[in-house]
Amino acid sequence: MKKNSFVPSLDGRLEDRIVLNGSRAAAGIVVNLPGGEQTFVPRSGILTTRTYNNILVNIHRATQQFGRTQGVQQDFDNLGRQLGAQLGRLPYARQDGLIDYVNGSLQFYAPNENQQLYSDIRSTTISYLSFKVLNGEAAIRKSPGHYFSDADIYGRNAAIFTDMQPI
Repeated sequence: MKKNSFVPSLDGRLEDRIVLNGSRAAAGIVVNLPGGEQTFVPRSGILTTRTYNNILVNIHRATQQFGRTQGVQQDFDNLGRQLGAQLGRLPYARQDGLIDYVNGSLQFYAPNENQQLYSDIRSTTISYLSFKVLNGEAAIRKSPGHYFSDADIYGRNAAIFTDMQPI
């Protein structure tokens, strides 16, 4: 047996111990609303800039791929699945019907209108996120070590307001 081996000791129940690893901050954040109020946004309502960028890149890729198809029902179904998978990563998008709304509008686009389709989806996404953030239901957090700064979120002409404080 080693002399300096670690021997755990229980100084009380685990529930009674103070956790100092920052897990409390992982539960959510407090955001400042435009009227000066503060509200708590749970972790499920937080979107990082890295995820937002990734969602937009994948939506763009899916619409570009759709633009190279014949526009048969299978192509629309495939596009709808791809868009649903990406839009479902936005806070509360499934519950609020955003995916159904976007997928329901796909029938009005031909494959050669893929650029307009992407633009409309991005615009809808911005409007959706703006509403959620301005109402304190969601927040956008700049990803650590990620230097992507989308004009939708940061900058003078940002359409999505983001002002938060970690708790």
